[in-house]
Amino acid sequence: MIGFSKDFLCHFHLGLIWICLLFSFLPERFLQNDFEDGTLELYCSSGYCLQKILLSKLVGHWVLQISGVFCTFPVVQLLYQFDQLKMNWFTLIIGSLIFTLMCGIHSCLALGIISHSWNSLQNLTTLPTLLPSIIFCASTETEWFHVLLLMGYLLSFLFLYPILVSITSQKLISQ
Repeated sequence: MIGFSKDFLCHFHLGLIWICLLFSFLPERFLQNDFEDGTLELYCSSGYCLQKILLSKLVGHWVLQISGVFCTFPVVQLLYQFDQLKMNWFTLIIGSLIFTLMCGIHSCLALGIISHSWNSLQNLTTLPTLLPSIIFCASTETEWFHVLLLMGYLLSFLFLYPILVSITSQKLISQ
């Protein structure tokens, strides 16, 4: 058979959609303005939990980004003739949450870096850690156990996020 079958195109374009979604969730210096103007120090000196404050900022960023994706995904589903599965929506939510958490962790770890080439540095450090989630999200159409792996990946980053944020913020503020 010469050419591409409908099933192959569906999986191919699903991977491209996930890579485009990844680049839309990469925040440029997500907490850099808070660090430079002293807001991050005020967060630490207040009686509130810093991890909850930063997690709520990330959730707000996620809600704004995912609302645009939710509006355009049905159009893309019709255009590329995806199956109308609820699992696509479920993976979209979980995968975008992983992208947001990972980008938040990487931007928090890079707060002390003073560099004008932040985008290249962020892409070099963030993309290898997000590669498993891109693979799991793009292949959920054929193999359902990847959804379980994706949920485990999300839970591991939900566990790691408060630890890494607190260590990084304490080191930065002590300087």
